[in-house]
Amino acid sequence: MAQYICPSCGSKYFLVSKTGPKIIFQVTLERTVEFIQLATGTISDLVIDTHKIYCGACSWHGSLNEVVESHTD
Repeated sequence: MAQYICPSCGSKYFLVSKTGPKIIFQVTLERTVEFIQLATGTISDLVIDTHKIYCGACSWHGSLNEVVESHTD
């Protein structure tokens, strides 16, 4: 199964902000966001800056277009 991961460490979990509310998501094959955990609010109220996302496991940050495809069996 293919998925998009951090180009630095390979984590599949990303954050909207390192310092703000914990909003954890994954990137689907279509490069859309799939929410894993929301701290507050609802999905319909949430706006993500796709040019500024953070890896949930390391210090990498960048754009949704910079995540890399990984193939796992």
